[in-house]
Amino acid sequence: MGWHSDDMPEGHEGYVVAVLADGAEPPPVRTARTVADGKEYLGENTAWWLYDGREGRPRAFAVKAGCQCGWRSADMFPVDFEDWEATDGFEAGDGPWAAWEADHVGRLVGGQIPADVADAIEQLRVQLAALADSRPLAAVAAAARVEKLGTARLQQAVTAAVRDGSSWTAIGEATGTTRQAAHQRFSKVPF
Repeated sequence: MGWHSDDMPEGHEGYVVAVLADGAEPPPVRTARTVADGKEYLGENTAWWLYDGREGRPRAFAVKAGCQCGWRSADMFPVDFEDWEATDGFEAGDGPWAAWEADHVGRLVGGQIPADVADAIEQLRVQLAALADSRPLAAVAAAARVEKLGTARLQQAVTAAVRDGSSWTAIGEATGTTRQAAHQRFSKVPF
Protein backbone atom coordinates (compact mmCIF):
# COMPACT_ATOMS: atom_id res chain seq x y z
CA MET A 1 0.00 0.00 0.00
CA GLY A 2 1.43 3.34 -0.98
CA TRP A 3 0.87 7.00 -0.19
CA HIS A 4 -2.14 8.93 -1.43
CA SER A 5 -3.04 12.59 -1.57
CA ASP A 6 -6.65 13.71 -1.91
CA ASP A 7 -5.64 16.49 -4.31
CA MET A 8 -3.67 14.28 -6.70
CA PRO A 9 -5.04 13.19 -10.06
CA GLU A 10 -5.47 9.45 -10.68
CA GLY A 11 -2.34 7.42 -11.34
CA HIS A 12 -0.21 9.04 -8.63
CA GLU A 13 0.34 6.66 -5.75
CA GLY A 14 3.66 7.19 -4.00
CA TYR A 15 5.88 4.52 -2.50
CA VAL A 16 9.44 3.72 -1.40
CA VAL A 17 11.80 2.46 -4.13
CA ALA A 18 14.86 0.30 -3.39
CA VAL A 19 18.18 1.50 -4.82
CA LEU A 20 21.21 -0.73 -5.33
CA ALA A 21 24.81 0.35 -4.70
CA ASP A 22 25.25 1.22 -8.39
CA GLY A 23 22.23 3.58 -8.23
CA ALA A 24 19.94 1.26 -10.22
CA GLU A 25 16.56 -0.04 -9.15
CA PRO A 26 16.57 -3.81 -8.67
CA PRO A 27 14.42 -6.08 -10.84
CA PRO A 28 11.11 -7.33 -9.35
CA VAL A 29 11.27 -10.25 -6.92
CA ARG A 30 9.04 -13.24 -7.63
CA THR A 31 6.99 -13.96 -4.51
CA ALA A 32 4.12 -16.30 -3.67
CA ARG A 33 0.74 -14.62 -3.62
CA THR A 34 -2.67 -15.92 -2.68
CA VAL A 35 -5.76 -15.02 -4.69
CA ALA A 36 -9.33 -14.78 -3.41
CA ASP A 37 -10.10 -18.45 -4.02
CA GLY A 38 -7.10 -19.47 -1.90
CA LYS A 39 -4.86 -20.54 -4.77
CA GLU A 40 -1.25 -19.45 -4.75
CA TYR A 41 0.76 -18.19 -7.69
CA LEU A 42 4.11 -16.48 -8.21
CA GLY A 43 3.85 -12.75 -8.74
CA GLU A 44 6.32 -9.91 -9.11
CA ASN A 45 6.91 -7.58 -6.19
CA THR A 46 9.14 -4.52 -5.86
CA ALA A 47 8.57 -3.67 -2.19
CA TRP A 48 11.80 -2.08 -0.93
CA TRP A 49 12.03 -4.32 2.14
CA LEU A 50 12.35 -7.44 -0.02
CA TYR A 51 15.82 -6.30 -1.12
CA ASP A 52 17.50 -7.38 2.11
CA GLY A 53 20.15 -9.66 0.60
CA ARG A 54 18.41 -12.83 1.79
CA GLU A 55 17.46 -15.79 -0.39
CA GLY A 56 19.70 -14.59 -3.22
CA ARG A 57 17.98 -11.21 -3.54
CA PRO A 58 20.10 -8.08 -4.00
CA ARG A 59 20.56 -5.82 -0.97
CA ALA A 60 19.25 -2.27 -1.10
CA PHE A 61 21.93 0.35 -0.54
CA ALA A 62 19.40 3.17 -0.14
CA VAL A 63 15.81 4.10 -0.95
CA LYS A 64 14.15 6.96 -2.80
CA ALA A 65 10.61 8.14 -3.39
CA GLY A 66 8.70 6.86 -6.39
CA CYS A 67 5.29 7.34 -7.93
CA GLN A 68 2.99 5.10 -9.92
CA CYS A 69 3.35 7.55 -12.84
CA GLY A 70 7.08 6.76 -13.09
CA TRP A 71 8.45 9.81 -11.22
CA ARG A 72 11.47 9.18 -8.93
CA SER A 73 13.09 11.51 -6.43
CA ALA A 74 16.66 12.61 -7.00
CA ASP A 75 17.39 12.31 -3.27
CA MET A 76 18.24 8.96 -1.71
CA PHE A 77 17.68 8.00 1.93
CA PRO A 78 19.17 5.41 4.30
CA VAL A 79 17.65 1.95 4.66
CA ASP A 80 16.77 0.52 8.07
CA PHE A 81 15.45 -3.02 7.63
CA GLU A 82 14.64 -3.11 11.36
CA ASP A 83 12.49 0.04 11.22
CA TRP A 84 10.25 0.20 8.17
CA GLU A 85 8.52 3.38 9.36
CA ALA A 86 11.84 5.22 9.68
CA THR A 87 12.81 4.14 6.15
CA ASP A 88 9.41 5.13 4.72
CA GLY A 89 9.34 8.52 6.47
CA PHE A 90 5.54 8.81 6.55
CA GLU A 91 5.11 8.80 10.33
CA ALA A 92 7.93 11.30 10.93
CA GLY A 93 7.13 13.43 7.88
CA ASP A 94 10.60 13.01 6.37
CA GLY A 95 12.57 10.72 4.06
CA PRO A 96 11.04 9.36 0.86
CA TRP A 97 7.51 10.34 1.85
CA ALA A 98 8.49 14.00 2.33
CA ALA A 99 10.33 13.99 -1.01
CA TRP A 100 7.24 12.61 -2.78
CA GLU A 101 4.97 15.08 -1.01
CA ALA A 102 7.13 18.16 -1.64
CA ASP A 103 8.78 17.43 -4.99
CA HIS A 104 6.02 15.55 -6.79
CA VAL A 105 2.66 16.21 -5.13
CA GLY A 106 3.51 19.85 -4.53
CA ARG A 107 4.45 20.40 -8.15
CA LEU A 108 1.40 18.60 -9.55
CA VAL A 109 -1.12 20.09 -7.16
CA GLY A 110 0.51 23.51 -7.32
CA GLY A 111 -0.10 23.65 -11.07
CA GLN A 112 -3.52 22.00 -10.95
CA ILE A 113 -6.52 24.28 -11.53
CA PRO A 114 -8.87 24.08 -8.51
CA ALA A 115 -12.20 22.43 -9.35
CA ASP A 116 -14.29 25.52 -8.58
CA VAL A 117 -12.17 27.66 -10.92
CA ALA A 118 -12.30 25.01 -13.66
CA ASP A 119 -16.11 24.88 -13.26
CA ALA A 120 -16.37 28.69 -13.50
CA ILE A 121 -14.25 28.70 -16.69
CA GLU A 122 -16.43 26.00 -18.23
CA GLN A 123 -19.62 27.85 -17.26
CA LEU A 124 -18.27 31.05 -18.85
CA ARG A 125 -17.36 29.13 -22.01
CA VAL A 126 -20.91 27.76 -22.28
CA GLN A 127 -22.46 31.18 -21.62
CA LEU A 128 -20.27 32.89 -24.25
CA ALA A 129 -21.15 30.22 -26.81
CA ALA A 130 -24.89 30.68 -26.15
CA LEU A 131 -24.51 34.47 -26.28
CA ALA A 132 -22.71 34.20 -29.64
CA ASP A 133 -25.74 32.36 -31.03
CA SER A 134 -28.34 34.77 -29.69
CA ARG A 135 -26.53 38.14 -29.55
CA PRO A 136 -23.25 37.97 -31.48
CA LEU A 137 -22.19 41.58 -30.92
CA ALA A 138 -22.72 41.26 -27.16
CA ALA A 139 -20.65 38.06 -27.28
CA VAL A 140 -17.83 39.94 -29.05
CA ALA A 141 -17.84 42.62 -26.34
CA ALA A 142 -17.96 40.03 -23.54
CA ALA A 143 -15.19 37.91 -25.07
CA ALA A 144 -13.01 41.00 -25.53
CA ARG A 145 -13.43 41.86 -21.83
CA VAL A 146 -12.59 38.28 -20.87
CA GLU A 147 -9.52 38.36 -23.11
CA LYS A 148 -8.31 41.65 -21.57
CA LEU A 149 -8.94 40.38 -18.04
CA GLY A 150 -7.27 37.05 -18.85
CA THR A 151 -4.16 38.71 -20.27
CA ALA A 152 -3.75 40.93 -17.20
CA ARG A 153 -4.38 38.04 -14.76
CA LEU A 154 -2.02 35.79 -16.70
CA GLN A 155 0.83 38.27 -16.36
CA GLN A 156 0.00 38.73 -12.67
CA ALA A 157 0.00 34.95 -12.14
CA VAL A 158 3.32 34.48 -13.98
CA THR A 159 4.89 37.27 -11.92
CA ALA A 160 3.67 35.59 -8.72
CA ALA A 161 4.93 32.18 -9.92
CA VAL A 162 8.40 33.61 -10.67
CA ARG A 163 8.52 35.29 -7.26
CA ASP A 164 7.44 32.00 -5.69
CA GLY A 165 10.40 30.23 -7.33
CA SER A 166 8.68 28.47 -10.24
CA SER A 167 10.96 27.69 -13.15
CA TRP A 168 10.37 28.92 -16.70
CA THR A 169 9.96 25.26 -17.65
CA ALA A 170 7.07 24.88 -15.17
CA ILE A 171 5.54 28.17 -16.36
CA GLY A 172 5.87 27.02 -19.96
CA GLU A 173 4.12 23.74 -19.12
CA ALA A 174 1.33 25.60 -17.30
CA THR A 175 0.74 27.90 -20.29
CA GLY A 176 0.99 25.10 -22.84
CA THR A 177 4.22 26.40 -24.35
CA THR A 178 7.94 25.84 -24.00
CA ARG A 179 10.28 27.29 -21.41
CA GLN A 180 11.76 29.60 -24.04
CA ALA A 181 8.38 30.81 -25.33
CA ALA A 182 7.16 31.53 -21.79
CA HIS A 183 10.36 33.40 -20.96
CA GLN A 184 10.19 35.49 -24.14
CA ARG A 185 6.55 36.37 -23.58
CA PHE A 186 6.53 37.14 -19.87
CA SER A 187 10.04 38.15 -18.80
CA LYS A 188 9.78 41.63 -20.28
CA VAL A 189 7.69 42.75 -17.33
CA PRO A 190 9.86 43.58 -14.29
CA PHE A 191 9.28 41.25 -11.37
